[in-house]
Amino acid sequence: MQPMDRATAVMAGLRAKVDTALGQWAAAHLSGEGVLGAAMREALLSPGKRVRPVLTLLAGELYRVDPDRLIGLALIPEVIHAASLVLDDLPSMDDAPLRRGRPSLHMAYGEAAAILAAFDLLSRAHASLPAALERARIPRRRLAEAQLELDRVIDSLCRAQVRDLEAAASTVEELEEIHAGKTGALFVLAAGWGALAGRPTGVERQAVEAFARNLGLAFQVIDDVLDVTGRPQRLGKPAGKDAGRVTFVDLLGVAAARRLARDLAETASGALDLFGDRADTLKRFAEGVVTRDA
Repeated sequence: MQPMDRATAVMAGLRAKVDTALGQWAAAHLSGEGVLGAAMREALLSPGKRVRPVLTLLAGELYRVDPDRLIGLALIPEVIHAASLVLDDLPSMDDAPLRRGRPSLHMAYGEAAAILAAFDLLSRAHASLPAALERARIPRRRLAEAQLELDRVIDSLCRAQVRDLEAAASTVEELEEIHAGKTGALFVLAAGWGALAGRPTGVERQAVEAFARNLGLAFQVIDDVLDVTGRPQRLGKPAGKDAGRVTFVDLLGVAAARRLARDLAETASGALDLFGDRADTLKRFAEGVVTRDA
């Protein structure tokens, strides 16, 4: 099998593993009946790209960490992401009618249930962390550090969302700072936790986080491009949903935004050069982020 083929097969296998594990996690943690349980299951299990948990597993692969050890840890950023999407879609924010090709959660279950489902998901993600760290064989002394990282990411998401809603960016640098606090923060958390299971050196951890930070920005830039150029059937949400917010396309135009995304992805991949061939699949993953059409 050629390297590119192997990378594609590895990523597809990891995504399938994530989908299976999400279903098992939902069955274990969200099995209660009633509208709240149903809303949480819909938010978490509706079809998604699963970029963040796959990123965790690929970061672990740098150290030959078994994905089964990491899967519980990989799910936590995805649970947080699912909760953040529910909140993003609310009438007070994006007022989005669709998410992943389905009615957004507040449209399907009502605004109150959607808000409560998002907060409940965040709480359950936090409660899952100790067992996930133990399964990943990460020393118990790192538990407090990981909990603090999780708290900081949620705080970062909230603060950056406020700035985004206020259309506070007037330059590319300011917009990058906002999205470093949103998409970038979750990417860094996901990749950093994956590497943590491999007992990285300080330099290695910094390299993985630099990769994730730049990749998260590239992902957001392409999201902004697709909001203008994408087909709603492929996106699973209405095109043009970012009207009223400042986007990379607003500041740069479509062609220059695509170039920025490629540059960010190249910078991300370059951060992994110290790992040699071990980083080939992660670099292929970065390429897929900027060439996607949904």
